[in-house]
Amino acid sequence: MGAKNMDDIAELFKTLRFRKQIVGGVSEIDVWKKLNKIQEEYRSAYEIQQERYEARLQERDEEIASLREQISKGTAHE
Repeated sequence: MGAKNMDDIAELFKTLRFRKQIVGGVSEIDVWKKLNKIQEEYRSAYEIQQERYEARLQERDEEIASLREQISKGTAHE
């Protein structure tokens, strides 16, 4: 699936069902598989958020560099 945000993960939890066993409630193997899938979805959402954050930092740094250049050109002409 590849969750893009926490809403995607919330949807996953809404549909999450465990395989039942006659004795012992639910299948432990199934639970571990589902937990692993959830962990992968969290990692996917985290990585996407990290990429967005880094892109915003890059944009900020470029804007700061541009403004500094404008200031230095303005100061040099005065």
